[in-house]
Amino acid sequence: MFREGPIVSEPQYICDVCGKKKPVSQMAGKCVKCGKYVCSECAKLKGDKVYCQKCAGACFIATAAYGTPMAFEIDLLREFRDKELEPNTIGRHIVKLYYTISPPIAHIISCSERMRALVRASLKPIVNHFKLKYIRQENS
Repeated sequence: MFREGPIVSEPQYICDVCGKKKPVSQMAGKCVKCGKYVCSECAKLKGDKVYCQKCAGACFIATAAYGTPMAFEIDLLREFRDKELEPNTIGRHIVKLYYTISPPIAHIISCSERMRALVRASLKPIVNHFKLKYIRQENS
């Protein structure tokens, strides 16, 4: 009825986002952008890629405008951030400023369908530019 022997427990890891100790089965993996180890509660998954909350949801204004962080347009804007802004000092400062000021702006946008439509229309030429640019780079 009761089996004797060693108790086998699952290895524990600490989530770099929430700081909680979790069994390996509850860890989603390593963020593909920043390298943090993320539990399944803190992780944002896109396909088979794992992102921490900061790396996945950093496009606050565009996310508010499109209604989801998984929109194709937001992927293009993230690609611009990662390829054009993050590699240089001025770009990193722009991104840091954006992370500071955009959450309250995004909240205002998300509360109004008119504002969401206006922001989508404003972003359309920018998104189209990056779509052409990054598609050309992939085909080269």
